[in-house]
Amino acid sequence: MQLRVYLGCRVQAERRNVHIVDNPVLQGILLELRDKRTPRHRFRELLETAGLLLGYEAGRLLATRLDEVETPLGVRASARRVADEELAVVAVLRAALPMAMGIIKLYPRAVLGFVAASRIEDTGRVVGDRMVFDVDTPYWKLPALEDRDVMLVDPMLATGSTLARVAARIAEQKPRRIVAVSLIATRQGIERVLEAVEDAHVVTAAVDPVLNEHGFIVPGLGDAGDRCFG
Repeated sequence: MQLRVYLGCRVQAERRNVHIVDNPVLQGILLELRDKRTPRHRFRELLETAGLLLGYEAGRLLATRLDEVETPLGVRASARRVADEELAVVAVLRAALPMAMGIIKLYPRAVLGFVAASRIEDTGRVVGDRMVFDVDTPYWKLPALEDRDVMLVDPMLATGSTLARVAARIAEQKPRRIVAVSLIATRQGIERVLEAVEDAHVVTAAVDPVLNEHGFIVPGLGDAGDRCFG
């Protein structure tokens, strides 16, 4: 199988629904997550913080509502906030769990859904100019998603085989919008998600340039699930 290279430098310019978060705080967290010396407990903590920061940026894409309160001075104050009572956060197990926990801190009224999904490693093959895998999805536990915003969370958007399949099935429930949140993506992964759900959005901290012959992101950060949980 040949090494496949996908350059991500032009993704944002070509697609308005791709959002690359270049905040230096998040980029510093990402660098520590990439470091092979980062211990497991610290990796989980950083991934949760990264989820919070990415979820904050993704909030710009969500439905809002105008709320009003009375201050201690007896004056009314109003602001537009994310309508998180209309939000579902869906975590692709197992690696997305810390990120989802970070996101839910921002949106405490949101409901949570879970999908156990993993690519079947020995099915990797090149189709056209893409590397694809078959995907096993043995467990789905989703709330009602119709007319909700859905934040679909998976740290690594590599070939897109897994997230595209999950996004397509979620779209069948007719949510208001789907926002895929990943820490690191590739150009191929982004394209496959947006082909599966054309009006979805992708929020990520980095678009790495290479998929290697095993379908792993390079430079990447390794297997996020293994680094989180062993």
